[in-house]
Amino acid sequence: MQKALVHFKGLYGDNPHSLLPNFIHFEALETRSKIYDWEIKEHLHTDLFQVFLIKSGEGLLVSEQKEWTLTGPCIATIPAHSLHGFVFQPNINGEVLTFSDSFLEGLLKNAPKTLLEINHLRVLSFDDDFETFERLMGFKNLIVKELYEDFVEKQVVLQSLFQLFFTHLYRFSLRLSSASTSSDNRTLRYFQLFQKSIRKSLQESKSIHEYAKELTITPVHLNRICQAIVQKSALQIVHEHLINEAKKYLLNTNYSISEVSYFLNFKDPAYFTRLFKKVTGVSPSEFRKN
Repeated sequence: MQKALVHFKGLYGDNPHSLLPNFIHFEALETRSKIYDWEIKEHLHTDLFQVFLIKSGEGLLVSEQKEWTLTGPCIATIPAHSLHGFVFQPNINGEVLTFSDSFLEGLLKNAPKTLLEINHLRVLSFDDDFETFERLMGFKNLIVKELYEDFVEKQVVLQSLFQLFFTHLYRFSLRLSSASTSSDNRTLRYFQLFQKSIRKSLQESKSIHEYAKELTITPVHLNRICQAIVQKSALQIVHEHLINEAKKYLLNTNYSISEVSYFLNFKDPAYFTRLFKKVTGVSPSEFRKN
């Protein structure tokens, strides 16, 4: 029996028919984790962004054979389509904010640098800056209060509070990392849209020309943008996305290598194998064994 890649349209264990574009949910971390004996198996959410706010206690974030230790105070961000799981200690004290990916994009449409910075699976430790953590928790408390009360102009206030939360998280992240891009907002926005299009088109076999046309720019311009942001060609980025998706299936399912290649729209499994080895240095079968 084949092991399928576990994904949820809703929260862990939930698969609603659809979610509202402005879906927002809040719960204590133990609410769901305790039901599953503090272990959340690796899975992904197709349209949800999650923020885990760990006040105290410990846990482990697992993603594609990588592990991050969670020790409070810390914050973990989990973008949509990110394979992830958790192993929590029962002493963990934290909360989870979940909202639709479209809500986040609309929220930060005028702050592309913030969106680019936070839209990664990462863990931020606040051991050396508890004041900022407390400030973020304060914004969270106001968000939760607004969420569950019937106030006038509720959506306006929620958007403002979320913008404050993510702007302060972005500033903290920049302080932790000296690496920041000098590219302008337009370049960043094009790159974001390109990445989003790749994620949505992994099984459509789009050409670079088609991606560029979708962005209303030329393939040459698209390549320059990619080189400026990540020092890679547009084709390299598409290939890396494809191979990362293939890795998920090789690690988390029993699909054959041919099945994985066809699922990702490779007409020739041999070409898929060559590309996989070119990108990773090992063949798909070697990767799965190791």
